[in-house]
Amino acid sequence: MKIILFTFTCLFFINSFSQQEKSTRIGNVDIQELNMNRYEKDTTANAVVLYEHANYYIDESRDYKKTTDYYFKIKILKKEGTNKATVQIPFYGGEKVHSIKGITYNISENNTILKNHLIDTQVYTKDLYGEWKEVTFTLPNIKEGSVIEYTYSVTSPYSKIDDWHFQSDIPKIKSDFTAAILGNWKYNIRLVGFLELKRSDASIKKGCVYIPGLGDGACLILDYGIDDIPAFKEEDYMLSKENFISKLCFDLESFQNPRGGVDKYTKTWKDADKSLKYDFLDNQTSKKSFFKNNLPPALLLINDDLERAKKVYYFIQDYFTWNEKYWPSKKVRIKDAFENKTGNVFDVNLSLYNSLKAANIESYLVLTSTRNKAIPTRLHPIIDDFNYLLVKATINNKTYFLDATNKQLPFGLVQHESLNGDGRNMDFASGSYWENIKLQRKSFRNIKAQLSFNQENRLSGNLMISSDGFYAVNDRENLNSTDIESYIENFESKHPNLEVENLEHQNLDEKENTLHQIYEITTDHINFDTKLRINPFLIDRYTQNPFKLNQRDYPVDYGYPRNHTYMLSLKLPDGYTVNNLPENKALSLPNKGGRFIINFKNLNNVISVYSRVNLNKRVYSSEEYYYLKEFYNQIIKAQDVFIEIEKASN
Repeated sequence: MKIILFTFTCLFFINSFSQQEKSTRIGNVDIQELNMNRYEKDTTANAVVLYEHANYYIDESRDYKKTTDYYFKIKILKKEGTNKATVQIPFYGGEKVHSIKGITYNISENNTILKNHLIDTQVYTKDLYGEWKEVTFTLPNIKEGSVIEYTYSVTSPYSKIDDWHFQSDIPKIKSDFTAAILGNWKYNIRLVGFLELKRSDASIKKGCVYIPGLGDGACLILDYGIDDIPAFKEEDYMLSKENFISKLCFDLESFQNPRGGVDKYTKTWKDADKSLKYDFLDNQTSKKSFFKNNLPPALLLINDDLERAKKVYYFIQDYFTWNEKYWPSKKVRIKDAFENKTGNVFDVNLSLYNSLKAANIESYLVLTSTRNKAIPTRLHPIIDDFNYLLVKATINNKTYFLDATNKQLPFGLVQHESLNGDGRNMDFASGSYWENIKLQRKSFRNIKAQLSFNQENRLSGNLMISSDGFYAVNDRENLNSTDIESYIENFESKHPNLEVENLEHQNLDEKENTLHQIYEITTDHINFDTKLRINPFLIDRYTQNPFKLNQRDYPVDYGYPRNHTYMLSLKLPDGYTVNNLPENKALSLPNKGGRFIINFKNLNNVISVYSRVNLNKRVYSSEEYYYLKEFYNQIIKAQDVFIEIEKASN
C-alpha cells in the first residue's frame, strides 16, 4: 500500500451535514433470513453476504482524521461457510481499528431469534511485519444456518482510500460504498472488473466544510453499489485476481491546500521518466565506465554484435546470484551489488543493461510486474504497480527481451512470472511507451518412445523427452537441484508403472540448445494370454480438464504459446496381431488458436501413435473459453483409449 501523510490538520470543522449518519448500524436481522437455507442464484454457495456497506468520511470526533465504518451481514448456509465468522483486519502505522461489534443470530425450536454478542476479550491484536498489525475476532456460537452481523471502523491519518471489493469468494446480494471526500483532495476513481454498477451517484455538497478565515468548502459525495453479485471463482491459467475481481480503486491525484497551492501525487509519464532516470541512471557515464572496466576485455573485442551481446549476458547471469527480491523501494546501487555478486531483480538486470551499453549494444530498460500483482494501469503512472525489470536489446533489427536473474534462462527468454501484460519501455531519450513482450524462443515438449515386449512380458525400450523454452528451463532447474538418483525416484513416483534402468541427458549446460533426457525403461509385468488392452500414453497423458467453470469472465493467460508432441513405436510380440486401433481425430480452436491431432497406425506389426497439442496463443479471451474447455475435453477423451492385440489363431 502506498502511504501518503495527511497534512491538512485542524483548519476546518464540519457543519450540520454529517456523512457519518449514513453508516449502517448493527441489529438488522429478521426471521426470514434465519429460515433461509439456500441461495437460489448459487446453490453451491457455502455462505452469502446479505448486505455489506463501507462509509468513508472526515471524523470530527477523532481529530478530523479519515474514518471508514464497515458493516457486514452474512448467512452461513453450509458447514464449510463457518470460516466467514473469523474476521481479520490488517492495519498500518498510525491507523486505528475501533468500535468493533458483532452478533451471531440463531433460531430456536419455537422459531424465535437467539443472539450471542461478541465480547471484547474475543478480540485480539497481533504484529505482522514492519508497521503492519492485524485485529482478529471470531463470532461466537456459529453453526450451519447462523446469520452473523458485525461492524468496525478504521481511522487513518493517511490520504489513501482503500479499495472496496464488491466481489469475493462468496456471492453477495447487496454491496454499497458511500463517501464524502473533501473537495481539495482529488482522486482518480476506477471500477475494475466485469460487473456494472447498480447505483452510481456522484454529487457536490456545498457547505459541508467551513474553514475559519477562508469560508465554506465543498465535498464530493459518492454512492456506489451493485446487487446480485456472483462469487469470484479462481481457476488455472489466470493472472492475479486483482485484475478481474469487481472493485473500486482510488488513486490520489492531487491536494490543494487552503491557500491555493497544489501538490500533485499522480504524475505524467514525462515526470515519471525523469524520476526513474535519476533512480536508475544517475551518473550514467561513471556506471558505463565501471562496467566497461569490470567486463572481461575479450568480450568487448568480439566483432559480431549478437555474439558479443550473448557473451555479456551469460557473464552477468553467471556472475550474479539473485536474492529473489523484487522492487528495491529505494535508490538502486548496482556498484555495491556488483561487489557483493548478489542483488535483487533491479540490481541484476540494471547491471546487464549497463554492461550491454558498455559493449555498444542498443539497449532499453523495461518495467513490468509479476503475475501475482495486478497489471499496471495505463491511465497514469503508478510506480508501485511495477516490481520487475527486464532489458530489451535491439540487434540487427531484431528485438530480444532479456532477464539474467535465473541461471537456466537462455538468451532471449525471461522469467515466466514477469509476463504480466505489456511492459513499459523506459526510452529516456524519446519518452517511455508500452510494448508487448515478445519472446524469441518457442516452448515445446516432445516425447518419443520406442518399445517392444521382452521375454518377461514387459515393455522395454527407450523414452526420450526433448524440451525447449520454459519447459527446458524447468527441467534444467530440476536436474541441477538434485542428484540423478533422486531425480529418477521422483520420475518413477509420478509414473509408478515405469521402472528406469538408466538416464542420460544431452545439452544440460548448453542453454541455447534443446535439452534431451534419454531413459531406458521397462514397464510392470503384463499378464496376458490371448488378448491384451494397453493405453499407449505412458506419460504426460491428459486426464483432467483445468477448466471447469460454466462461464469465465476473465481471460485464460498461459503466458506463452506451447506445443506438446507424443510419439510411440510399439513392436508387437511374435504371433500377435492388432485386434483394434482407436480412431484418428483432429480438431482446431477458432481464430487459429490451436490444433489437436492424434493418429494410430499399424505397419508390419509395429504400432505407431502420434499425438500433438498446439496452443498458439498466450492469451485466450473469455469468449473463447467454452471452445478451449471443450478442446481439453476432446483431448482427454481421445487419449483415454486402448490398443487391443490378440494372439493369432493357428
